Amino acid sequence: MPIDRKHRREMIFGAAAVLFSGAFKLILDRTDFSYHCLLALPLLTVYLIWLFASRRRFPQKGMRRLLTFSALLMMLWCIVKTIRYEFVSVDSDLSRLIWYWYYFPVVMLPTLLLMSSFYIGRTDSYELPPASTAAFIPAAAVTAGIVTNDRHQLAFKFRHGVPNALDSYSYGPLYYCAMGILFLCVAGILFKTLRSCTSRQFRRSFLLPAGVSALGGLYIISYTNSGEPLLFQRMYEFPDLTCLFFVCFWESLVMTHMLPSNDGHGEFFRASSISAGLTDTDMNVELHSENSTPPDKEQLAEAAEREVIKDGILLKVQQVTGGYFYWTEDIRELQQLNSRLEETRSYLEEENAMLDEAQHLEEGRRRTAEQNKLYDSISRRLKPEFDRLSEMLGQLPEDEEGFRTGMKRAAIDGVFIKRCSNLLLLAGGDSCIDSGELALSVGESLGYMELSGIYGNAEIPRGTKLPSDTVLLMYELFQAAVENALPELNAVMVTLNLDDSIVYRIELDNEKLPVLADFEERAALAGGRIDTEAADGSCFITFSVKGGDAI
Repeated sequence: MPIDRKHRREMIFGAAAVLFSGAFKLILDRTDFSYHCLLALPLLTVYLIWLFASRRRFPQKGMRRLLTFSALLMMLWCIVKTIRYEFVSVDSDLSRLIWYWYYFPVVMLPTLLLMSSFYIGRTDSYELPPASTAAFIPAAAVTAGIVTNDRHQLAFKFRHGVPNALDSYSYGPLYYCAMGILFLCVAGILFKTLRSCTSRQFRRSFLLPAGVSALGGLYIISYTNSGEPLLFQRMYEFPDLTCLFFVCFWESLVMTHMLPSNDGHGEFFRASSISAGLTDTDMNVELHSENSTPPDKEQLAEAAEREVIKDGILLKVQQVTGGYFYWTEDIRELQQLNSRLEETRSYLEEENAMLDEAQHLEEGRRRTAEQNKLYDSISRRLKPEFDRLSEMLGQLPEDEEGFRTGMKRAAIDGVFIKRCSNLLLLAGGDSCIDSGELALSVGESLGYMELSGIYGNAEIPRGTKLPSDTVLLMYELFQAAVENALPELNAVMVTLNLDDSIVYRIELDNEKLPVLADFEERAALAGGRIDTEAADGSCFITFSVKGGDAI
């Protein structure tokens, strides 16, 4: 989403203030006019705007605290720098001490921003662990070393050996440590934000913050030049450009959306496809998505008391601070599912009655007798599932959410009964079943599981003949694994490899291992084995037959 108008106005004003400050200093730099206080005002305004904008745009309290401290540190640095140039003698010890203290913000600002980047992708309530404060130890140590430079001159070595801000000097190891902390922190922020990106267009946006970092690096390198100052060095002092670099660097991350912010949430809500909205206390709709039609006040008032269903659309209203939040759900598919489940229940009851009646029929022809025997076998094998489904449907909760949950679970059991019956019928007529029947059975079960928010995928090749007992074992093993993982199950993956042998693998995002003693005996009879493993929050069940006799 592009930046909003308020953000754009802040950026335009900030850029104008920075350019004005630089041009003003360039004009008055070679005059006797005292201009430092006047130059500090626009820069302090920029830092103050950035402070309030950061507190507005980022939801995490910890990030807001770090950015607030960063902005206050920039403002303090600007004020101290102004006092040094305006009211302190250049060759005094106080002036030199203030110069040393400049490097406290140099190493502290990048450290603070690096710590802020660790909030990317975290929840609003996330807080950094207490051990993270150890990151400030190197910054404090380098600052202490630079502040005490008069004792050892490891940061700035003066030409004549006597500390004097007017004397020429060279840089020591502590100075390069400070610059190293700065560069490492900037690189760490870039790495952390880039690592959090998932969209390809975000990765392309890496060029803008990388360009800002490159320009800042060029300034640091040119700053060590002892010759004639360059144009931008005459326009901005080292403290000013350092602070502006960090502001520009952080804003480049926001502008390229590498750093998520909370700007424009109203526009984002309107552009979304969610069927919801916000109203005031009088039920007047104030905000809704462009693709949804807001309900009238009468419907909202009724939905505030109880759920409203009209033409398969469920309307709910929840009171929030300053008004109400409403949302709609399309339950037509659920109603159709309920109707199909009722039909399935009637069909299963009739089928069960037919099978019971067929047991008492007198054997006629051989085909009729074998068919009756097969139906009787299916009935006995699936009777626990029939009884469980009937009990589940007879004890559905009265509340809407419980009813929906129960019906979704009943749908999963119902499709298993249906598909298992079909496979048993096919097994009764032939010793082999096409692998496509297993793919259809698992696929339909996964389709009904999606209604309960369980996402799955099946990669099962078709067109290969497999032993009927093996196909039944694989489908019932899938159902047993799913039932064991419910209701915590969120995702399931099923694959079947028929290259050199039969390798059937089930992966569930649940570490709970099922009890598969019966299946292990059946697998052994089929010449195979079943292996189970739990690792990294997932459960893996593998049925394999070496040199399986796929036809």
